[in-house]
Amino acid sequence: MTSKYSRRMSCWQLIASAVLIGLGSFLLFGSLITHSVVVPSVVKSSIEENSRLVNGSILWEKWTLPEYKIRFNIYVYSMKNPDEFMNGAIPEVSESGPYVFNKKLENRVVEAANGTVKYQRFLTYHFNEKESCQTCILGNRIWVPNMIYQKFVEAASTEGMKAAATTLLSQTAFLEVEVEELLFEGYKDPFLDKVCEIPFMNFVCEAILDVPERIGLFFEANNTGSKVYEIDDGTRDPADLGKILKFDDEPLLDETWWSTDESLKIRGTDGSLFHPFLTKNEKLYVYVAELCRSIWLEFKEEVEYKGLHAYRYVVPPEVFDVTHKGNEGFCNPSEKQFFSSQNESSGCMPKGLLEISKCQKSQPPITISLPNFLYAPDEVRKSVKGLNETDDIRDSIVVDIEPRVGAVLYARRVSQVNIEMWKGKNLTFPVNLKKMKSSLIPAIILHETSEIDDDSLETIRSQLYETESIAYTSCNIMMIIGAILLLLGFLFLAFSLGLFDALLGRRTKRADGLSPEPLPPYIPKGEPNGFHSNHAYM
Repeated sequence: MTSKYSRRMSCWQLIASAVLIGLGSFLLFGSLITHSVVVPSVVKSSIEENSRLVNGSILWEKWTLPEYKIRFNIYVYSMKNPDEFMNGAIPEVSESGPYVFNKKLENRVVEAANGTVKYQRFLTYHFNEKESCQTCILGNRIWVPNMIYQKFVEAASTEGMKAAATTLLSQTAFLEVEVEELLFEGYKDPFLDKVCEIPFMNFVCEAILDVPERIGLFFEANNTGSKVYEIDDGTRDPADLGKILKFDDEPLLDETWWSTDESLKIRGTDGSLFHPFLTKNEKLYVYVAELCRSIWLEFKEEVEYKGLHAYRYVVPPEVFDVTHKGNEGFCNPSEKQFFSSQNESSGCMPKGLLEISKCQKSQPPITISLPNFLYAPDEVRKSVKGLNETDDIRDSIVVDIEPRVGAVLYARRVSQVNIEMWKGKNLTFPVNLKKMKSSLIPAIILHETSEIDDDSLETIRSQLYETESIAYTSCNIMMIIGAILLLLGFLFLAFSLGLFDALLGRRTKRADGLSPEPLPPYIPKGEPNGFHSNHAYM
């Protein structure tokens, strides 16, 4: 009876051990596979599915009417010593600002078909007097370089148009205008109509100047559509999401803008879309319409933005260096000499400067740089008085991107607009400009920051981070439970096999219930030790 009971118990113990080991192994290894393979695969598939710019998708809604919190700050410079400058002094400027504008962005779709989206970008600006500096009103008057004057200096320095020099007597090299006029409203040149009435000057005014009705750095930019972009919608390959295929119906930039095939290529996106699953070693290309070229960003560091993991990308100094491989075409050599270092690069602007006149309407004498001439040589930074010391953090371009979904969490875009004041080529009569020092005069600094809206931030947090956290936490719990069951199964099996009997001080039993150790020999009572049971009786 005892033997049968023992065998029955041993059988059930083995079955229980096998069940515990099997269930534990299933939970442990199943959860491990789910944690390392299934969840990442599902997340990747979900992100790719939502990285398609198609009508009706969340991405479409967020992209067409983005709710980014954009703060557009403008710092304005006024020329302090215009008369002294014309007589050879170093230009000196004074800064005022910030003039803060609320900026809204809208992408209006023209056509969406065959894996592409055509759209125009509309920007609206509204002055925010409350957020601006206390003395910042748009009616403030400032002294700025007269760009029309400079156009006549250029004309007078051209063979066959020397007569244009006579118009300089009727103009001034600097104008006093309101801040609003310099920016969005535009100003009407007070001398232009009178100058263009001079015999033979009407040709210069019409054919060469081609000036707009009013002159302003952002004239007609407020609530005006951009040229048409055509981009990839990411349906064929999420890695191509937002990639610009054509700009203004052309796959390449205007060949009159830059001088090499490489510089005419339109690379990357418009900066509002990036493909999912970014890596640290890739360059992110962005086409900047205001610069008429594509620039690139490089990974700098990992950061955290309001609880979300992000990659920080920055624009490196090489972007504005025409000696860097691939940038040779962004040089527009001319006879204008502003810095001695121009001789070292075949007449190109020094590092840190980008001359953009050829790609702008009427070809205004404008050069773009980073604020306070960041990355430019000392010769450039010391050529103007009144600027701040350069700051690598404040004066640089930065973009923080959630690397898996490609969403821009934070961006800082900065630039400085400089107006070229050239003394011309041997202009001594009727106006003598030989004393004047050719210079770049800072006009404004743009400092724009963009932050993702709270709704989009919460969508990423809830649909990606929290869902992913729940999935991984569940896997971890199942792995722990599986490991515990697996351990219990092996312990129960070992206990059933009597592997712990020696530790517990128990004698092991055979399967039939008998002791496996032999019993000592039987010795009858009363017999002396050493007397054997098989002796002979006397």
